[in-house]
Amino acid sequence: MGLFDKSEKKPERFRVKSEQYLTGMGMYYMAVVVDTETGVNYALMGGDSPSLTPLIGPDGKVVVDEIAENLGEKIY
Repeated sequence: MGLFDKSEKKPERFRVKSEQYLTGMGMYYMAVVVDTETGVNYALMGGDSPSLTPLIGPDGKVVVDEIAENLGEKIY
């Protein structure tokens, strides 16, 4: 089995929780992405210089979602 062998389908590690296109001085893509293994939320900004950073809540801590143990799916 190679690195890109698709015969064994695994659940996706990262899922898009929400997304939005922002306009102003160009077109930008903003998304909140969740790591299905850890529950950590990341802010993803796409544009001229894409960036990814942990999402920080109002309490100053990293936002972490509860994760279902089956299939690595987020509990909404």
